[in-house]
Amino acid sequence: MSEIEQDAVSEDASEAGKSAVESYLYALDNNEAFELRLWWQRLVMDEQELKRYTKRRPYPRGVRAALRRCDAIESVLLTEAFRHLWQALETRVWKEMPGDGSSQWRDRRLEAWAVIAAIVSELRAETFGAPLGKRLGENRPNTGDTPRMSDLRFQQLLDCHTPEELIRRFRRALKLADGTGVSVVRLADMVALWHREQRGQYRPEATQRFAFLMSDDYFKARSQKMATSD
Repeated sequence: MSEIEQDAVSEDASEAGKSAVESYLYALDNNEAFELRLWWQRLVMDEQELKRYTKRRPYPRGVRAALRRCDAIESVLLTEAFRHLWQALETRVWKEMPGDGSSQWRDRRLEAWAVIAAIVSELRAETFGAPLGKRLGENRPNTGDTPRMSDLRFQQLLDCHTPEELIRRFRRALKLADGTGVSVVRLADMVALWHREQRGQYRPEATQRFAFLMSDDYFKARSQKMATSD
């Protein structure tokens, strides 16, 4: 029985469950967010922990490790982990192709979701609703007011120009965050938003763009910590 057939048999993804995603999404829709979180849970959780969320089984050991070794889009596309994610999205989310066609639309989607997969696979445990910027602005454990990521590294994070550079810098950011304390959906949403902006598709409101959203979360966390220490 194929992965999709198994999913059809154990279709425990209720509409209530699909609505239980973060309210503030800028580039993903709720169905994409739901399928992404379910895929990530099956990727990182053991069978006992996964039972709290779904009747579906975890992916085999090694699937996540193979994805984490990839540092190029082409290699991500060839992994078993990415095939599971892409198949779920194509089958259960994107019911119809857009009117313009075609291969160009599919290629853009493939690249964006390959970058998302490569980055979120670094997350070991999540905190619902928590943005990456906030986590990076928090103090390192056992330090005074030193953030998990320095201001300089954070500015470099905002200044990525290629998918591979984004993968590398976001992975570094998640390592500084100990791979925890971030929402997998909020993380993927920022990656998807960055990818849209690289194609010139900016949201009209400046306060709903990648650099502002990341910076706002980061510096709010920084200012809160400094205020607490005063």
